[in-house]
Amino acid sequence: MKSLGVLFIALPIIAFARSPLSGLDLESIPVWGDSVSHKDSSVVETQETPDSLRLETRGSKTIQVVVGDGGTQVDQELRLSVQGEVAPSIFVDALLSDVGREAGDQQTATLEEVDQIYFRVESPHFFLHLGDLTWIQNTLGLSGLNRSSLGAGAGVRAGHTEVRAVVGYDELEHISTVFSGVDGQRSGYLIGTGTDFYLAVVPQSETVWMNGVKLSREKDYVVNYAGGVLDFKGLIIPGSSDEIRVEYDGYNSGGVQAMKAADGNYRSKNIWLDVAGFRLESDVDRLKRGTWSDDDLSMLKADTGGILDRADTLGTLERPWRLDRMGARMRLQGHERWFADGEMVYGKMDTNTVSDKVNGPHGMAFRWHLSSDSTSMQKHSIWKVENSGDYIEQGYNTGSYQGTDRNWDSYTLSNDWDLDSVGLGGGLRYDDFLTCFRLPNAFFTGVEWGYRQSIEDSLWNSSRARLFLDHRGKVATSSISLVRVASVQELEVERYQGLVNAIFNSGFVRPFGSGSYGMWYKDSLDTKLQSEQMKAAGGFEMGPEEWTLRESLLGQRARRGYSNESLEDSLQLSEWDQSANYNGKNFTLTHLLQYKRTWLDTSGNTDSWIAEQTIEWGHSNETFSGRASYDLGLTSEQPYIAIYKAVAPGTGDVLYDSLTGLFVEGVDKGDYVYEGMGRDDSSDVVCASSAKMTLNFNLNPGLLFGVNQGFVRDISLAFDGSSEGRDTTGGRLYLPPLWRPTLRSLSSGIFTMEGALKWNHPSGDGSIEYKVGTESEKKNTSLGYFQNRLWHGLEGIYSGRKKETWTSELGLEYVDLVSYQKMNWEIREGRLSWRRELFWNLSIEPAGWIRQGNGKDESSPLDAFLKQGSLEFSWDNQKGATVVNTFSMTHVSSDSEVLPYQMVSGFGKGTTYRGESVVSVEANDFLTLSLRYIVRFGDAEEGVFQKFSTEAKAFF
Repeated sequence: MKSLGVLFIALPIIAFARSPLSGLDLESIPVWGDSVSHKDSSVVETQETPDSLRLETRGSKTIQVVVGDGGTQVDQELRLSVQGEVAPSIFVDALLSDVGREAGDQQTATLEEVDQIYFRVESPHFFLHLGDLTWIQNTLGLSGLNRSSLGAGAGVRAGHTEVRAVVGYDELEHISTVFSGVDGQRSGYLIGTGTDFYLAVVPQSETVWMNGVKLSREKDYVVNYAGGVLDFKGLIIPGSSDEIRVEYDGYNSGGVQAMKAADGNYRSKNIWLDVAGFRLESDVDRLKRGTWSDDDLSMLKADTGGILDRADTLGTLERPWRLDRMGARMRLQGHERWFADGEMVYGKMDTNTVSDKVNGPHGMAFRWHLSSDSTSMQKHSIWKVENSGDYIEQGYNTGSYQGTDRNWDSYTLSNDWDLDSVGLGGGLRYDDFLTCFRLPNAFFTGVEWGYRQSIEDSLWNSSRARLFLDHRGKVATSSISLVRVASVQELEVERYQGLVNAIFNSGFVRPFGSGSYGMWYKDSLDTKLQSEQMKAAGGFEMGPEEWTLRESLLGQRARRGYSNESLEDSLQLSEWDQSANYNGKNFTLTHLLQYKRTWLDTSGNTDSWIAEQTIEWGHSNETFSGRASYDLGLTSEQPYIAIYKAVAPGTGDVLYDSLTGLFVEGVDKGDYVYEGMGRDDSSDVVCASSAKMTLNFNLNPGLLFGVNQGFVRDISLAFDGSSEGRDTTGGRLYLPPLWRPTLRSLSSGIFTMEGALKWNHPSGDGSIEYKVGTESEKKNTSLGYFQNRLWHGLEGIYSGRKKETWTSELGLEYVDLVSYQKMNWEIREGRLSWRRELFWNLSIEPAGWIRQGNGKDESSPLDAFLKQGSLEFSWDNQKGATVVNTFSMTHVSSDSEVLPYQMVSGFGKGTTYRGESVVSVEANDFLTLSLRYIVRFGDAEEGVFQKFSTEAKAFF
């Protein structure tokens, strides 16, 4: 094993790593005030200081046991949290979360809840962390680390100095991916590299940049960690010209790594010093014990750098690797004016740690920044000079584990320097010089010149010169720049460009605008090309805090040819963005709209859009209240579907109905349980146009017309409707489907609506409610699934007699279904129940249910007649203990061999006797118990089916 001369150990945890001491970002404020040296005076600023010493323990333990005819299903869950102050200024935070889901093990819609365990104790002078942790190292500009692991970390603080270290083990893979946005798409971006069968992202390990700007989690974007899907939020709407970069850790059961890291810092008024390093490597000892065979180890030891193909079917053998990084950074300032920032980092990669014949790249990296006046307004002098640069040797990999200074980001290289990051080989050199003069009235002018090149051979280089005039006022800021860029890579490119921008930062109306015009001259060995690009954007924001309105327009045009006379349009783009929101006492509005039209000489015109509108009004006890929404979108996505996990036969509550091709939830005897929503890996990514609309409201006519008595006062109207359509055939939707023919022409969709009229007795003795609704649904399956439903319902409740409640229901439903075959049926049913409260908190409720169904499929008629009588005894002591016993007899008669599940609610032909007992006890505030026993038998059942489930949950 090769070892590093100085072994850096260790690393801290999430909360400590994000404390004010470990999360300092000086990039925007290189000069410090007097308060900086006192930053460590409160080490637990993010925690509430308790009034007195107090240790709080919270948690729960849940055990679920389900015993069915097909076997036993056992699930258990433990949560325990301990927090508080155990001694003056000594805080403890411990968590044990055992939810039966190992990280990366479940293909569900969220991985937020995974098994975790950690213990942390922290004081103003030390911390100790054991268990699950996240190491965040972000004090260096050229090297950084953000990694979740399982291990131990510790740190000490004394005066202006802090040192911390950690050792951890994990099964992760650090992944970086870059892709372009899609016009009109805000959600559904897959961040996988395309080689993953199923991608599970470590929760909160991701970092997202758009056009080189780091975005904020939850504010600007969210990530579905199961499957790796990125959705943008707020006003972030990426387009085809936007570059999106995502770095994250993914679960990889085949990788076994060890991590050792340490860092230290010194903070005073004029000196900031940082030292940091880490080692990531394959855990060879564990790989020897559990992964490699003797032949594998022999092959790795004899490795000379070729492909390690094994004779068996296990595929290519992966080499154990090691990455070492160490660096130091110093920031100095004098008289709150002079500023110097210098950094050096060493990196070494070993691509096979068990072979002496294979090494890896290694190299140094340097970065510096010098300024004669680092204040933004140059308050110390009218003339400022700055110099900054990088020197990165070839063996140092800038693409992985980057620091806070992303000077070689691919977007920056392309947009500002006309360089393609893919073609940058060898070592890297960057120099930048800036001089700036302060003018009256907050104006500044100056010149900046920068140069990038390859260290070894100068096969590529780029120089950039900028002449600028800035205005840095409090009310408004503006800038005018003239830029010349000359680069040599595959082509010799020369650019002349003018840029202007202005923005008002305060006022009721806040205009903003920007524009650019540039000419590119490209010279290759056999031809010369010329291109021109014009871009202008402008708009305004207006409004106080209660409401805001933002409008913006963007136009872009690009031309190319062989000379000025031969330039022809290659791109024409226009974009309109609009957003608004209003928050009132009885009314709220949110609105977002983007429309983009693009013309390309290669493909012609294309349109894209996204729109989201939501309004809410009134409250539930007012005359008229409700909510409405309208969404439009054009998105490329991989469909999400419901995932059902197979369990022991009979122990689940989800059944697959082979006649209709549907999963039916809430059954007694199921073979599956609902596991969540997950990505359908078998489906291709498709471009989809979608439209969705929802509307629900409640109306009280009595309040509306001022009626204080009579029938009108006691009635209320309600409506609940939604419609959603999705087209993947190239069509564009502007409205969701509201009629069945429209829905049939789409790839998939559903619309449903239900209206209700309810009358409440003035004295509260009862109510009558009539409902009518319809639903049509089309699923994008090979079966051509399409279902229509129409239903009527009438419910009456009478509770005028003391301790008695009568309930009656009448229903009529029509169903047309096309799936494996064409079927249609109608259902007529009625229910009647009477509930009587008895002595000793007992109650009895006899009930009757009659259902008649008639229909047909492609080969035979469908008919069923269901009769059910049931009797329920219950006891409720009003103190947390309840017992419910229900016994029912259901008889189904039919001439059909097979019936849809919905037609007979899962009962077979013949007689079914069903008994159910449920016991629930809240023993106290800390313990709940529940038992459920179901038995089914009769000539309609295959023998006697029994299902017993228990759940115990303790709170502490």
